[in-house]
Amino acid sequence: MKLLRILSFRLFVLLPFLMAPVLVNAQSDPTGESPVTRTYAITNATIIPSPGAKIEGGTLLISDGVITAVGTTVNIPDHAQVIDGTELWIYPGFIDGMSNTGASRPDAMERPNNLFTPDPPNDYAGITPEISVVEQLNIEESSIESMRKLGFTVSHTVPYGRMLPGKSSLVLLTDVEHVDHMVLKENVATVSQFVGAPGSYPGNTLGIMAKWRNIYRNAELSKRNTEMYASNPTGLARPANDRVLEAFYPVVEKTQPMLFNASSLLEAQRAMRLQNEMGFNLMIGNLEQSWKIIDELDNNNVSVFLSLDLPEKPDEIDDEDKSEEVAELEARRLEFYNRYMEQFAALKAAGIKFGFSTMDVSNSKIKKNLIALQEFGFDSTDALAALTTHPAELLGINNITGTLEAGKMGNAIVTTGPYFSSDSDVKMVFVDGDKYEYEIKEGSKTEVSDEVLDAVIGTWNYSSTTPQGEQTGQLIFTNVDGAIEGVWTSDAGNPDIDMNNISYRDGVLTFDIEFDAGGQLIEIVVTGDVVGNEYDAEASIAAFNFSFPLMAIKQDPEN
Repeated sequence: MKLLRILSFRLFVLLPFLMAPVLVNAQSDPTGESPVTRTYAITNATIIPSPGAKIEGGTLLISDGVITAVGTTVNIPDHAQVIDGTELWIYPGFIDGMSNTGASRPDAMERPNNLFTPDPPNDYAGITPEISVVEQLNIEESSIESMRKLGFTVSHTVPYGRMLPGKSSLVLLTDVEHVDHMVLKENVATVSQFVGAPGSYPGNTLGIMAKWRNIYRNAELSKRNTEMYASNPTGLARPANDRVLEAFYPVVEKTQPMLFNASSLLEAQRAMRLQNEMGFNLMIGNLEQSWKIIDELDNNNVSVFLSLDLPEKPDEIDDEDKSEEVAELEARRLEFYNRYMEQFAALKAAGIKFGFSTMDVSNSKIKKNLIALQEFGFDSTDALAALTTHPAELLGINNITGTLEAGKMGNAIVTTGPYFSSDSDVKMVFVDGDKYEYEIKEGSKTEVSDEVLDAVIGTWNYSSTTPQGEQTGQLIFTNVDGAIEGVWTSDAGNPDIDMNNISYRDGVLTFDIEFDAGGQLIEIVVTGDVVGNEYDAEASIAAFNFSFPLMAIKQDPEN
């Protein structure tokens, strides 16, 4: 396994100096001060209550967590905090169709002594469908604030893990004192993915498929025996309790869908193959390439959450003497890019309602990617539907959120202009009626701080000692429109890889890497201290309880 082969980067960012949030009248109040009012009236604003609808000079009234009025003639209570919405736009709060937002990755289980690899313990194999993601939620998780600042108010959060990591929940992106107060709806779906067990069965795709079938059929049998025993136990042996099989009962009953984290075309097809064999209700999240299976998705009635991690438009080599081979390669890259970007409009044309997944996309790219889709027949109304009404319907919460209507939850976004334009900012976000206000900087509103410019931006020569030997290359950090972006290069000739969500705070530079090692998703977490022009870090592979050093030296820009 080469360290940099087939890498898919997901780097976790904090950057609090770019966020500058000001929490106003939030549900969690560590100062002990109670909010003066939980009734807010935003007046004279442009309101988009639902995709395709528009109210000019309207008022949105939110009281005690509920939208009580929307329109041009609204009676405002005396105790309301009135906010002048002149030149402001108001949208329903966004819903993330699939992510790990709010969840903290648990420590990896150590490899058991005398492990019997053909039949490892369920928890080591990652077969834990009985676990709820609520057990992984953390009220201090930084992703809550970073996603909220983009306009997301609800996240369909899935647990970390392997083959069957557990059950997802709908999470309110609000600041609270206890995780229970974040949970809007628990146990929404049972989550599965094609991630094998390290060094044991099921360790590859074929093993996962076989194990999956075995668990499902055993769950059907267990459920049937349990029901028979409950109706008339006379003469029957008492069925044994099995938490894994019992966790599958709602899936067998079709009262709970199975959500597959299936980014690739092949993974999506494998998930649908299992659905066709077993008959369960299927959701596919984080899907990247759907255009070849649109008919299959439609025929199988699959709920889809497309990945917002879009490819970069390929650069054209400006060289009149470029070879025919280079020209053909450019044409193929551009053709793939266009097909990728056109798939969103293609699904819409096929009548397939879908939402978005932010699972693998950098926060700094989410809005930019949404805007980029407008060039490919997927306009702002379509994007808003995929962020609000469609995921609300697919996740069964369209009666409480997804639009700005009287009686629905007080989830709303207030922006300085049309959200899907590059020059607008999120000014306020309301989650369950609590207001979060953000400072709007004039001019260079996303300027990277001098601390980061001096400490991180630049080119770093790295070396790491791995089980496969020494790996060397460059870490190239740049300031792009106020966000830190980077590229990881390899001296071994591997393709350059984009780096996302770089985190630098208090002298500590952190990022994580995920890559597919023969059907098994492996994560490497890199964290270390930046002292002057030296980066002394440790790279950890939690799945194998193993770590190795990584050292980097920053180049002098004058040389």
